[in-house]
Amino acid sequence: MSRGPNDPGRRDRIVAAAVDLMGRDGLHTITHRAVAAHAGVPLGSTTYYFRDLDDLLLAAVAVALEHSRGRIDDWDADLPTGATAEQVCRSLAEMTVGYLTEHTARTVLDYELYAAGLRREQLRARSAEWIGLLRTALHGRFDPLTADALTAAVDGFTLQALLARGTPTVDACEALLRRVVAG
Repeated sequence: MSRGPNDPGRRDRIVAAAVDLMGRDGLHTITHRAVAAHAGVPLGSTTYYFRDLDDLLLAAVAVALEHSRGRIDDWDADLPTGATAEQVCRSLAEMTVGYLTEHTARTVLDYELYAAGLRREQLRARSAEWIGLLRTALHGRFDPLTADALTAAVDGFTLQALLARGTPTVDACEALLRRVVAG
């Protein structure tokens, strides 16, 4: 009789611990040892499931990507089918500023993982997929060029707000998005 795993949720706990540590301390602080300690597992468990740190980062990117996909899908589903451009811009501004003010640590982590694809080839495809999440939702509501421009505007607004460490406002974000839609 074959014996099953003694701790079937261990891999998921390791990934969750990595995501938690990255969100708290930054991507650059991740080591197998730190993640194992945070997950409460032996060091050998992290190297058993993840050959190297890039494998662990890829798993963390997948979790963060699915989280972002859920947020954007929920946002899109909450908008009425025939929402006007103004309604979409307002709702998108509210979502964007909400991520910046209510979920700052998670948003910083999302962008840190998103940008990791610039230097880590194995993360590049997942990072590129990230760009497509909002773009895909917006393609259902705008022409492709406007959807792409809105996606770039949200990314730019978010990064600038995170770096400025000020308090972004829904009105400022909405004004930017409306300008993009107006051409």
